[in-house]
Amino acid sequence: MKKRIWGLLVLIVVIVASGLYYFMDKNKKEEVSITGLIGGEKIGLVESDNFKDTLMEKYKLNFDYKKDGSLDMVENYPADIDYLFPSSELALELFKHLGGSAKQSEIVFNTPIVLYSRKLVVDGLIKEGIASKEGDVYYVDMVKLASLMKEEKTWADIGLNDLYGRILVDTTDPNKSNSGNMFLGLLANALNGNKSLRNSDLTKLKEDLKNIYGAIGYMQGSSSDMFNQFLRQGVGAYPIIAGYESQLLEFSKTDKEMFEKIKDDVIMLYPKPTVYSSHVYIALTDKGKLGLLSLMDSKVQKMAWEEHGFRTVVAGSEDKDSFDVKNLDPVVKQVMSMPRLDIMLELMKAVE
Repeated sequence: MKKRIWGLLVLIVVIVASGLYYFMDKNKKEEVSITGLIGGEKIGLVESDNFKDTLMEKYKLNFDYKKDGSLDMVENYPADIDYLFPSSELALELFKHLGGSAKQSEIVFNTPIVLYSRKLVVDGLIKEGIASKEGDVYYVDMVKLASLMKEEKTWADIGLNDLYGRILVDTTDPNKSNSGNMFLGLLANALNGNKSLRNSDLTKLKEDLKNIYGAIGYMQGSSSDMFNQFLRQGVGAYPIIAGYESQLLEFSKTDKEMFEKIKDDVIMLYPKPTVYSSHVYIALTDKGKLGLLSLMDSKVQKMAWEEHGFRTVVAGSEDKDSFDVKNLDPVVKQVMSMPRLDIMLELMKAVE
């Protein structure tokens, strides 16, 4: 009798366990893979184990990508991808201007455009009243710097005899890369006295920009490549470059040993005023919308700031304790809008 009861109990347990397994298996989320194009400055985030594990655990999502410049991607994306992830609202405007259709789009991260230089150069700029230091934070007067570039002043003219050639800011290609495009808008604003640009301002302005960009010469197509070259080749090759604030913040976390070696020499300067780079996710398919949902997850947003330096909805305002970058400005107060799309297209054509 006891054997029968135990046998019946075992049978019931097996039936219940089988049913439960079937129910859980049937309702288990299937893994989803999406692929798209992103700017190089975000590769550190999407390649991190923390990011990958979080998206798989919470969304069963594989976030695949190919690297491309922000403006290139919205002009020449393949038909079989799920998303675009450029680094500015201008790229989204251009996407729409060219007839692109999105299932959904939203700003996911922000980071201000900054200048990177070395102590030798910054000390010279401060001496000339072009840059300043407030506490631990460095600023650069963009009108004064733009005037030096326009007037073809040399480094020797401001007492930096060890540096060769004209005072210029190296930048990525404004027709391919977002950081270069945003610096073009920032420089154009400065050449116009930081007044909003009108079409009537463009004739003289385009000539000045042609002269400046002609002197810059070859420009990288990727912000990450530009930043790496700046770090490797030193002050002689790259006295000043334009980039993203997030690049140095991320570098301080991902390459701590190298950061310790360069942190007292490499200086991040905030243009007065600067412009904000808004990293916009553009979902092209229904699957692609899952990517946006995952990026807006509070854990991912926190990770994006604390590990990669992107200012987000949940972090990055008045919070500098996450980084050992002493000249980080917790609150960027002087910010100017980029020129309108039609004006930017004129400026981009002028410096091709």
